[in-house]
Amino acid sequence: MAQTILVTGATGNIGREVVRQLKEKGADFVAGSSRGSVEGVESVSINFDDKASLVSAMQDISTLFMLLPSHPDMVKWGENIIDTAKECGVSHVVRSSGSLADKGSPIMVEELLGTTDAYVRNSGLDFTITAPSFFMQNFINYFSEDYKNGAIYQPAGNETIGWVDVRDIAAVNALVLLNPDKYKGRSLTITGSEGLSYSGAVEQMNQVLGKQAQYIAVPDEAAIDAMKGLGFPEFVINMMMSLNHSIRQGHAKEVTDTTQQVLGRPPIAFKHFVEDHKSAWL
Repeated sequence: MAQTILVTGATGNIGREVVRQLKEKGADFVAGSSRGSVEGVESVSINFDDKASLVSAMQDISTLFMLLPSHPDMVKWGENIIDTAKECGVSHVVRSSGSLADKGSPIMVEELLGTTDAYVRNSGLDFTITAPSFFMQNFINYFSEDYKNGAIYQPAGNETIGWVDVRDIAAVNALVLLNPDKYKGRSLTITGSEGLSYSGAVEQMNQVLGKQAQYIAVPDEAAIDAMKGLGFPEFVINMMMSLNHSIRQGHAKEVTDTTQQVLGRPPIAFKHFVEDHKSAWL
């Protein structure tokens, strides 16, 4: 069998960067997405609901990068992927999960992530679980306009978070994908090098950018009303609120040395991230 990697979720935040780094390394891989086309690399269409689509995508694949979108059917989709991988002779699954994963948790996002992790562990396939903390890139993708307007509003309290740069997440995953046997059976929690609350992160942004923005912790009700006003689906609202509940309960404060251990260098610091992306907030 060819030693080929299939990257699912290849157009998302992590997947796109994994594809870029695998391409730079000259890896033998295929990029999978719902669109079926990822510019500049060999691509395949993937529909997590369609068994035939998954079977077609996994032909001659030895290592699977399994990244699921946040969706009401995400647990079932995970089962579909794992079941198909077993049928198609995939030898190793690298499951991109999250640092909050806990199957027994009453918090929605933790339980959903943990349920799929358990399915992977019990599948009989060789596996590695990579579990990143919250993305630094959220400050670009979700909070850039709020920051430019002077305040970031979140119902996250003031607990610290092990913010991590997506470039580090992808670098760890790329190395695991290229050396799966070395990381077989392991769970790797990927964080930055320091814990920062939202207010601490905004303070560092202000120092780099010369701004005077602030973080305002809002009540759950205000956050829910704002998301409803923007037309967010109920599932998305519930997921976002559960993420913030996890933060407030201190479940996101862990800081690990995974990046140092896997890559042989420290993780990208939050201030470095801000320096690299100044134009997003100016």
